[in-house]
Amino acid sequence: MDIAFDESGLAVKYDEDIDDTLEWENVVRISGYKVYAYPGEATFLVFESADGETLEVSDEMSGWLELIGGLHEIFKLSPGWEEKLADIEPGEEDVVFFEK
Repeated sequence: MDIAFDESGLAVKYDEDIDDTLEWENVVRISGYKVYAYPGEATFLVFESADGETLEVSDEMSGWLELIGGLHEIFKLSPGWEEKLADIEPGEEDVVFFEK
């Protein structure tokens, strides 16, 4: 699974034929959470659109570090949001990083 993004939106390629895309202008909320996953934990970001659709990406996908590093250029995220994402404990409630 791969994450790709540019100034207009986010795309997730799951396999040869399936892609999910979301335009940044349609994003109304970004939240994060963690779950226990063998052999440790998995961190997720959830992008919600105005029509209620969601697109989730995880730290197990290629392109994760680039997305985390570039997201603040697309959205007004509070300083230190990456640390807050890293500090979430598995099973805790989702943490909201952006809301329109």
